[in-house]
Amino acid sequence: MAMDDRYDKWKYNGGHMVLMSSLLGFFMLPAGWSASGRSTPFGLAPLFLIGGVGGFAFGKTMAMIIFQGSSRAAESIYMPGRAGFRVSEHSEIDSLEVRGDFKGAVAAWEAVAISEPENSWALVRAGELYARELGDPEMAVERFKHARSLPTAKPELQRYMSQKIIDLLLGPLDDKGRAMVELRKLIDQFPTSREASGAREALRKLKAEHIQ
Repeated sequence: MAMDDRYDKWKYNGGHMVLMSSLLGFFMLPAGWSASGRSTPFGLAPLFLIGGVGGFAFGKTMAMIIFQGSSRAAESIYMPGRAGFRVSEHSEIDSLEVRGDFKGAVAAWEAVAISEPENSWALVRAGELYARELGDPEMAVERFKHARSLPTAKPELQRYMSQKIIDLLLGPLDDKGRAMVELRKLIDQFPTSREASGAREALRKLKAEHIQ
């Protein structure tokens, strides 16, 4: 995985939040203890380590909460008919993600997609894990395209998947040709949408870069 891709993955997973929380804990715990005037039997030095570890744990927890909240918000917006579906019936897959077993989580989501062909969200979750955790944007694009093509996929989900696909094509895959095709498809399918407006601007910039 290229350095830029690793950085994007780190940032996407809340790396900035975890880093800042660790630094704050590292410096603030000893500073606060010192300001209180209380002494410690082991001195201030170990407090730096304790503060850093505590800050890291807090930041990691908050990043996880925020990501899962964003995921559920997206589900409620783009698949309102499936809101709560993951939590009530597939919470064990969330547990795999929390434990860091991303390959197991992807396999589980793909198994759900096979057993429940109408379940677009299973493909969305698999695609997100391929892109974010497994460093396989091409496979993510394939899963997003599959989710978008299902008869049960609502227009909101189709636009959401198109944006995900375009982001991957312009980002880690660096395939401007395929990105332009997806942008035109989004414009043609949803010409009056907010997403189409952004797609027109992105397409204009890509064409200008190509001419140069």
